[in-house]
Amino acid sequence: MERLLELQECDLEIARLRREMADIPKRKAQMESALDAQKERVAQAERGLREAQERIKRAEGEIEAARQQERKYRERQLQIKSNEEYRALEKQIAALREQVSGYEDAELADMEAVDRRKAEAAEQRAELDRQSRRVEAEVAEFLKQAEGLGGQLAALEAERPAKAAEVDAEWLARYERIAAKGSGAIAVVEHGACGHCHMKLSPAQVVEARKRDRLSSCAFCGRILYAPA
Repeated sequence: MERLLELQECDLEIARLRREMADIPKRKAQMESALDAQKERVAQAERGLREAQERIKRAEGEIEAARQQERKYRERQLQIKSNEEYRALEKQIAALREQVSGYEDAELADMEAVDRRKAEAAEQRAELDRQSRRVEAEVAEFLKQAEGLGGQLAALEAERPAKAAEVDAEWLARYERIAAKGSGAIAVVEHGACGHCHMKLSPAQVVEARKRDRLSSCAFCGRILYAPA
C-alpha cells in the first residue's frame, strides 16, 4: 500500500504540474486580450480627436465660404439701384452671418473637444505603455515558470515507471483503472468517512482499510480506501 501511495503522490504532482503548465498560455492570452482592449481604447480616443479636428476644418471652410458670399453680396449692393433688391440682399447677408455664428459656436465647441480628446488620448497611451511593460515582464516570468515546471514534470514522468514497477500488477491495474477517472484513486479514511466522497463508512470497512495486504474500496465512490494506522 505504501508503494501505491507513493505512486499516487507522484501522479497527483504530475497532474498538478500539467495543470499549471496548461494554465500559463491561458493567463498569457488573458493579459494579451486586456492589452488589445487597451489598444482599442487608444484607437477610439485618437479617432475622436481626428474627428473633432476634421469638424474644425469643415467649420473653418464653411465660415470662409459664407464670408466670401457675404463679400459678393456687398459688392452687388453697390451696383443695384432698387431698394427692394438691396433689402433682399441684406436679408441674405443676415442669414449668412447667422450661419457663420453657428459655425463659430460649433468650432469653439470642437476646439474644447480637441483639448479633451488630446488629454484622453495621452492618458490612454500612457496606460497602454504601462500595461505593455507589465505584460512583457509577466510573460517573461511565465516563460521562466514554464521552463521550471517542464523540468520538474519531465523528472517526475521519468521516475514514474520505476515507482509503478514496485506495485503489485493486480493492484496497479486496479489503481490505474480508478485513477483514469481523475481526482485520485486512493481516498484516506477520515473520521470514519471516505476522504473523497465523504460518505460514512461501516466499522468493518474502516477495519479493512487499515489492512496493508489487501485492497478495500469505498462502496459509494469506488476509490481505494486507506486508513492510517
